[in-house]
Amino acid sequence: MNELNPKKSFFRKFFNLKNREKEQKELDPKKLIYKRLFTYLKPYKGLFITGMVAMIIYGATDGVLPYIIKLVLDEVFASKNKDFLFWLPIVLIIFALFRGAADFLHKYLMSKTGYNIIRDLRGEVNNKLLEFSPGYFVVNKSGDILSRITSDVTLLRTLLTDSLSSFLGDTVRLIALMIAAISLDPFLGVIASIGFPLAVFPVYKIGRNVRKHSKKGQDGVGALTSMLTESILGNKVIKIFSREDFEKERFKENNDRVNKEFIKSEQKKALTSPLNEALACIAAAGVIWYGGNSVINDLKSQGEFIAFLTSVFLMYEPFKKLSKLSTNIQQGLTGADRIFEILDEKPKILDPITPKLLPTTNNIDFENITFWYDTEESAENKEIALKNINLSIKEGQKIALVGLSGAGKSTLVDLLPRFIDPKEGRVLIGGINVKDFTLKDLRSKIAMVSQHTFLFNDTVYNNIHYGNLNATKEDVENAAKTAFAYNFINKLPNKFDSIVGESGFALSGGERQRIAIARAVLKDAPILILDEATASLDNQSEREVQEALEKLASNRTCIVIAHRLSTILNSDLIVVMKGGQIVETGTHEELLKKAGEYKKLYDLQFKEDK
Repeated sequence: MNELNPKKSFFRKFFNLKNREKEQKELDPKKLIYKRLFTYLKPYKGLFITGMVAMIIYGATDGVLPYIIKLVLDEVFASKNKDFLFWLPIVLIIFALFRGAADFLHKYLMSKTGYNIIRDLRGEVNNKLLEFSPGYFVVNKSGDILSRITSDVTLLRTLLTDSLSSFLGDTVRLIALMIAAISLDPFLGVIASIGFPLAVFPVYKIGRNVRKHSKKGQDGVGALTSMLTESILGNKVIKIFSREDFEKERFKENNDRVNKEFIKSEQKKALTSPLNEALACIAAAGVIWYGGNSVINDLKSQGEFIAFLTSVFLMYEPFKKLSKLSTNIQQGLTGADRIFEILDEKPKILDPITPKLLPTTNNIDFENITFWYDTEESAENKEIALKNINLSIKEGQKIALVGLSGAGKSTLVDLLPRFIDPKEGRVLIGGINVKDFTLKDLRSKIAMVSQHTFLFNDTVYNNIHYGNLNATKEDVENAAKTAFAYNFINKLPNKFDSIVGESGFALSGGERQRIAIARAVLKDAPILILDEATASLDNQSEREVQEALEKLASNRTCIVIAHRLSTILNSDLIVVMKGGQIVETGTHEELLKKAGEYKKLYDLQFKEDK
């Protein structure tokens, strides 16, 4: 039935993008962006269409204004019509209320639509970012990502609502005024109707140039945001190395570069006003000369002339807005490009199409693992991080990975929760390839505590509770006790309700580490990864936390990356890595007897401790 309704059919076709991929092949890139942008209007098409109708009504009433002026001059001042004068104020009040209601409805509904679109876009970008593996954030700067999700999303909203409504509304206003002008004076009205559209072309050409500079400027803003983020998070590093002047100069260079791009963009945009003013002055001069002669020669009344003059002058505002619209659209398209770059990025770590159920056992096997990080270098020159790794870990076994920095220890454990995937070989849990599990299921089996502890800018309680959102308050407190964090937490100003600060910097390194351990305790996962988890602790805290970790590791499959060999002496198996390969395996006593790489590491650390 709806398909028989022409209006509904039109809007359905306008917003329906089911065959988008097929249509995209036939469209140029610019049209593809426009097509894609309209998908964000689809959920709010009711609000949007109502707002646009209100805008059309408001714009169309502009065409009535010249006739009102004509009637006032001819009927009131010239003819002295008292009956007309009696009804005129009433009509004007009704007319003003009608225009005001249409204007309010348009602005409110378009603003509501615009902010809903901002919410949806930010949510979509955030959801997309959460799909990416950690490697994405190594390559892409966080500041640039933040810039896209803030300023670029706003540009997109402006393009979809403000620019679109302005285009339609001002076009309607211009047409209504042109009709009024032509009806009042066909000769001049036709000239004005032809002249105004022709004048838009040079301004449109300027707008296309604006997009290039706007893109560079927005990219630069992202780089500046990244630098500011680094200055905040790396403040202590900057201070200890006295690099304030270096950072100031580095920021100044980038800031100046961004500034130049935006100035060039504004320079191009500024050209539109002088062009508009010049065209308006030429039009006004011609109208006044021609119209003045017409009145002097009694070819038209004063009311007709002033009404026509009013319609021409009223054309100037929508014409000026339309001529500037091109530059705003180009800036909005720049924001769209940057947002869609994120949304079109394909996550490298994906769930399988047909996932398998988790196994009942937690044996871990690394089979013929080779891995290298993706860089711009050719495959022949790539640096191998792991080479032909074979390692079996029995359920409930505690193994330790040792070796110098860069040996590949952290890279190896990152394969288990699929932060990265091997280039060759496979990782098995319970005899099943980890790629066959959903990421959520796989990671539910793994708890991890690393040297570089991250805490959310929230309360102590919520940071621990993050490990298991179904846990009770008693569970959280018991986890804190297990991690030897309970006593220091209760000494904080608000105890468990104390805010830890950004990245937990309101706490000491050891305190942050113990909260992270409590979080892992609360998760109660059968596989535990400890990546130098006691590295930030003093000797006393290390002894306490080591005891907590031993309790945590009991009855779990545990992988420990250790810098201090004293913490892994009781491991079931010690795996020594060097240059991305396993060079030795055995217990502490067995490896000392071999007098190989482990013995060198042990003797070196013994001398350092001594």
